[in-house]
Amino acid sequence: MLNKKISLFSLIFILLLNTMYGQEVGKIFTSNEADSLFGKVIESKIVSSSILKEWLNSTNDKVMFKLENDNLTVLGDQRDLIFSNSSYTESNAVFHMFSKSKVLELLKKGGDSNSYFENRSKVLTITNGNFTLDLATPCPPYCP
Repeated sequence: MLNKKISLFSLIFILLLNTMYGQEVGKIFTSNEADSLFGKVIESKIVSSSILKEWLNSTNDKVMFKLENDNLTVLGDQRDLIFSNSSYTESNAVFHMFSKSKVLELLKKGGDSNSYFENRSKVLTITNGNFTLDLATPCPPYCP
């Protein structure tokens, strides 16, 4: 009986992990929807979309961003440092994780040569053209 409970628990745990990490992270909204759902932009940092694509080439599946005091830091899979315009030293800082594929989809859909990393009340969004990417997963606690 105990072995069956342990097996069932293990199966449920594996299914939850697959669901959490097997799906794409992030959702694209229109900019108007994003303003309505997530509030006005408090802080914004402009980045060339071609530079953002270069950063995405440095990771396989996930990409993480943190914007704080006009300093942007970008991490890839396993929290490998891709870019930072500050002295990134905090290894347990919370980043906003998206699937690489969702960021690429945003760039294609938006079609703008610039992308905007935006801090809003409680979220970080990325805007390109008339589209905004959000619904990131915080890392930690949910890290690949």
